[in-house]
Formats: sequence, structure tokens, C-alpha cells
Amino acid sequence: MIREEVELEGPWLEGARLAQLFAAAAAAGAQARVVALSGDAKRAHVRLAVESNDPGRLDAALLALAPFGVAFTPTDARTAPAERDGILPDDFHATSNFDTFVRLAGRWHAVRAQKMDCAIVVRDGAPTCVKQRLVKRGEAVVLRGGGLRVSPPDLGGGATTFAFMSHDVSSEVNKDAVAGRVAAWMRETRAAGEKIVVVAGPAIVHSGGDGALARLIRGGWVDVLLAGNAFAAHDLEKALMGTSLGVCAKSGKAVDGGSRHHLATINAVNRAGGIVPAVESGLIRDGVMQACVSTATPFVLAGSIRDDGPLLDVIPDVRDAQVAYLEALDGCGLCLMLATALHSIAVGNLLPARVRTVCVDMTESLPTKLANRGTLQAIGVVTDVGYLLERLAARLLGPP
Repeated sequence: MIREEVELEGPWLEGARLAQLFAAAAAAGAQARVVALSGDAKRAHVRLAVESNDPGRLDAALLALAPFGVAFTPTDARTAPAERDGILPDDFHATSNFDTFVRLAGRWHAVRAQKMDCAIVVRDGAPTCVKQRLVKRGEAVVLRGGGLRVSPPDLGGGATTFAFMSHDVSSEVNKDAVAGRVAAWMRETRAAGEKIVVVAGPAIVHSGGDGALARLIRGGWVDVLLAGNAFAAHDLEKALMGTSLGVCAKSGKAVDGGSRHHLATINAVNRAGGIVPAVESGLIRDGVMQACVSTATPFVLAGSIRDDGPLLDVIPDVRDAQVAYLEALDGCGLCLMLATALHSIAVGNLLPARVRTVCVDMTESLPTKLANRGTLQAIGVVTDVGYLLERLAARLLGPP
């Protein structure tokens, strides 16, 4: 719901004045409610919230309240040209991840590609979220002020998609019930024709959750995999050498000389020409990356300063990786962030708040950091990621 607050003074407690006001708002397609009231029956001061899910109807409702003393004149958003490539006018509007509407030439437009920390640029006649460095000289940049409306999602304790854990992050919840709810969300997302995106960290491999994740990919429950060099390297190491970070997947014991296994794996996969040729040649016969290749599930591997190797498939330029992540996230309806702080926070900054987001980690700090950095819609699940993936696979695909 999009909301405007207005203030009125007058004998609002006499007769049916408030009822008439509410009826006028409703007739225009909005709803009005009292949020503050002071004074007495003869001279009351009233603050009203007027809400609608459509900015045009909200305009109509506010205009319909003019006879009751509401002064409202709809205005278009102001724009100014970008000074140079990547240089914005000083008064630019900085976006949040909440759905935003911009009024241009008397009509409201939903902002495309909504995400936080961007400018709004009018491209092809439509307002679009654009990262600052990607704004071109002379493009019309939306400025702060009138003609802008923001619609936060309902994250309260009511019957909303995010309500089952509110904003609390706790390990003291029924993990099987959480897995059931996430599985239900995955079914709803698939039924709506939206993408299920998995952001994966290497702890999935170390904890033994890679088998369940590979099952979900082969079962068609993952549309895009986003990860870094470490996740892919250790998944491939496990497929090729039976270890992850040099620790035997069966015994749980460190293998003599195992500290070089991930480097040897990267060397072997790069010698083959990359992950796809390594799978197609039979070098890699199992694991999450093999499941992606065999099912043609897209994956994007973003590089960082910590990378060993890296694998040839890793995008080393973080700006190029950000663009690739943005393209992969287009159409995302549910994002599962699994045991990776770096990539979870990065992807959180690229998602609109309407996207259901589940963040899984062994500690409470990661889901808390994610919320603190603006991804307020994220549900934090503190548990072993391997266990949760196994329960998800069982719910969606049955026993292995």
C-alpha cells in the first residue's frame, strides 16, 4: 500500500463528517484512517493516513478530500541531466529496495529493476533504477521531492508472506517447520512463473549439503546459482578428489597433502577449458556444478580478492560480476542465501524488497548484518545449512 498523511482541523467529531470523508476516499479507490486526534468536538485536529495500492487512485482520493480541507495538487517528478558518465546532479533521488513510483507527464510509472542505492533514470520513457557508474551523460535523472511515492512491503505481524518469523533471528525454532514453509514458498514461486535463485557458500560443501543441493538442481527447483570461486572450487574438489579443503568427505579427517587439493582441482578444471568442458569430458562426474551443467541451469561465479586460481569461469572484475548478477536476478521471486556473508549481502543490495529472501547461517550475525544493510525482508534461519537443504530436498523430491 502507498501512503500519504494529511492533517485537517475542524468539527470532525460532529455528525457524520469523518464517515463522509472515509466514504469519499473509498469511492476513489483508497482507504482513510485516523492516526492521531487531538482537541475537542468543536475544534479537533486530525491526522489521517490515506492509502491505496495504486498511486493514481491515491491522487484521486486526495483530490476527493479537498471539500474537507485537504490541500493537494499532484505534481510531476523533477529531472535533471547527468553531468557526465557516472556523475549525477547534486539533488538526485537515491533509491531504496522498496517498490517506487514516479509521476511523469501526469501519469504514474512503476520504477523498473528496483533495488537500493541507485539513481532513477528515465530510459525509453520509463523510470529505471541504474547504478551510479552506469548512468550516461545527458540522461534524465529523477530528483528528490514531489512526484515520487514509495511502497514498503508489509513486514509486520499480520498475515503476510514474511510474517512467520517476523524480524527475529533465532536458533530456537522448529527447523523442519521452517523447511516446510520454504518448500511451500518454492512451490508458490514456481507456480507464479518466477525464478528461484540460490546464493551458495562453500560451507554447503563442507557440511555435506552439496548432495541435497545437487538433487534440487536436477529436480528443477533451482533456476540460477550465484556463488564465488571458493564454492565452485571445493564442490569440484569433492567430485574429483573426494575432499573439500583437504578433508575427506567420508571420514571427516584431513588427508595428507590435502591442502593443495583445491589448487590441483582448479588446475585440472582450467586445463580442461573450464567447468563445462570438464563436465562434458567426464573429468567431473558429480556435484553441484556438474548438476548445473547437466541440466543447463545457469550459474554466475563472482570473483573476490581472496580467490585462489581462480577458475576460468569466475568473473574477476567485480563490476562485470555485478552486472552478471543483476541479469541473473531478473524475474527472481525467491532467493535462498545459504552460508555466505559476502555474496548474501551483495545480492541483498541488488534485490527489491518484494522478493522473498531466506538467509541461512550457523550464526545469528549474518542475517542480522543483512537486515542492518537494508534487506529488511530477509528471514534469518540459524541452523546447519546441510540439514536444511536435506529437509528441503525431502519435502520437494521425496527421500533420496
